Amino acid sequence: MTRGAQYTFQNVFSGQVIYESWTLSFYNVFYTVLPPLALGILDQFISARLLDRYPQLYMMGQNNYFFRLKVFAEWIANAFYHSLVLYAATQLIWYGDLIQGDGKTAGHWVWGTALYGAVLLTVLGKAALVTSNWTKYHVLAIPGSMAVWYVFIAAYGSLGPMAGLSTEYRGVVPRLYTSPIFWLQTMTLAMLCLLRDFAWKYAKRMYWPQTYHHIQEIQKYNIQDYRPRMEQFQKAIRKVRQVQRMRKQRGYAFSQADESQTRVLQAYDTTKHRGRYGEMASSRPTGGTK
Repeated sequence: MTRGAQYTFQNVFSGQVIYESWTLSFYNVFYTVLPPLALGILDQFISARLLDRYPQLYMMGQNNYFFRLKVFAEWIANAFYHSLVLYAATQLIWYGDLIQGDGKTAGHWVWGTALYGAVLLTVLGKAALVTSNWTKYHVLAIPGSMAVWYVFIAAYGSLGPMAGLSTEYRGVVPRLYTSPIFWLQTMTLAMLCLLRDFAWKYAKRMYWPQTYHHIQEIQKYNIQDYRPRMEQFQKAIRKVRQVQRMRKQRGYAFSQADESQTRVLQAYDTTKHRGRYGEMASSRPTGGTK
């Protein structure tokens, strides 16, 4: 993590670390492993129903809208911004080992653990900001990971030194968890880092909205779309074309003024008066023979 690199320059490459070794190893394999899985597998920025209704949204993936070099550079720059804010702020807060209420100093490992908690909450808060569709699995992955860290540090920081493991944590947990500065710092620094992210996200949606922003609002507020659906529209077009082809091929059955057709109709017309042998009145001779 970049905070470790900054601390390395500050202590002039003396070899001193800012975090306990096992806690540092657990960062990627334990505390932050679930949010990427929840986002990558379960998150949907727009539902499948609306994607089917607005298929032009698939062009965003074809054009690499979310995976451009510019977007990657913005994420890297934002990560450095978070790192500078967290490290500089904790340096000021815990400067001089922060004399606590009982007159004793907090110590190096109390400061490092407090910084670790602020970093973790910032990372998980960023994951919460970019989540589009919250499910129970997102709740377990994001807030749940933070809760797991609090429980793990309390248990491991107390039992580990007793078992001869991670002796750096000896006496850290009582001083850390009873300090109001620790709890206030964790929440305040995470909010300070994510305030810029939230403001930028709000500005993009309100003043420079993209097409998918409008469709997300349609999904959120369940706005009805009265335009014909694509499938129904295509079926109607096919029916109209079939009728047009039938008319071109067959024509109208009685559209021609042909005398033969008129005679056929009259021959089968039962409303007309006929002679003894069924002949039409118009077909009988007008005058008799003498």
